[in-house]
Amino acid sequence: MEPVEVVGFEGRWSAVPPDPSELRTAPLPARRQEEALDLVCARQVHVTRTDVGWMFSSPELFDGLVAVEAVDRHGVMLGVGFTAHPRFAPSGRSFLRVIVAREHEGRGVGRALRASLLEQLPEGTTHLVGGTFDDDPRSLAVAHHWGFEVAEHSIESVLDLAALPEPEPPPGVTLHEVPDLVFDDADAVERMLLASQTNPEAAQGWVFDLAKLRSLIATGETPIGVVARVDGTPAAITFGGVDDATLSIAYSGVDPTFRGRGLMVLVKQRAHLAARAAGATSSRTSNEEHNHGIRRINRELGYVVRSGVHRLARPLDLPER
Repeated sequence: MEPVEVVGFEGRWSAVPPDPSELRTAPLPARRQEEALDLVCARQVHVTRTDVGWMFSSPELFDGLVAVEAVDRHGVMLGVGFTAHPRFAPSGRSFLRVIVAREHEGRGVGRALRASLLEQLPEGTTHLVGGTFDDDPRSLAVAHHWGFEVAEHSIESVLDLAALPEPEPPPGVTLHEVPDLVFDDADAVERMLLASQTNPEAAQGWVFDLAKLRSLIATGETPIGVVARVDGTPAAITFGGVDDATLSIAYSGVDPTFRGRGLMVLVKQRAHLAARAAGATSSRTSNEEHNHGIRRINRELGYVVRSGVHRLARPLDLPER
């Protein structure tokens, strides 16, 4: 499962050191969105511009989206902040994302952005979620100070799609490319999808049906979906999207009834081929560190670890620090 949002504390520059008494926050103008993306990507080297800009390119996927900037008296951007409720997220969970230019950390910029966002949370918010990369201990310390706790440690792995094997399904197993996730036996596929979700994220409330999977595809992204059937019965699925030459796998699962037959390898192999045909040169996937089964399969397929994210959460009604 892909990381939904990352709380970071990032970097930009100013010709004159900011005066904290002159720091102000304001709604992020559309004309400064690209500058905001520059700031985030400069600070968080593991993210892609597509990741960061998802909320701008596909705002229809987010309820109550708010973007703010912190500027000094010269109008220089010192940091940015975002909050929204992703429509694919469990009810009541909204992300809080604060990014401060590295050059301006420790000057109250993040605190000001956070205060502004907390006044503009999406309606119905009961929990805040976010994340920090596991090689950024300072951001994790700040998040802890703000009351966040680590819910899980997610590991992102990547695969070069240059040389790929053809899947070889055994007798009775068929593979089907279904990028639109439209099926004549949709009820049966829904049952398989629900049964397959024994992953740690599902236990935290991140449960997907076909409609939620479809909603994960951003504007301009090419959907990739593969279903394996055993004697015609839906048994396994993988789904994601191609953008910026990368396949981002959103979800993969196998109905427990059909596990142990190598179906996950088969659906991913077919998805890799479909993604390469759509212009992808690499694939990436994220899994909870203790989800040993899928991580073993990814290693067998040739995936290598690129980064890790501490997924964070806190109840909204937790006393402020």
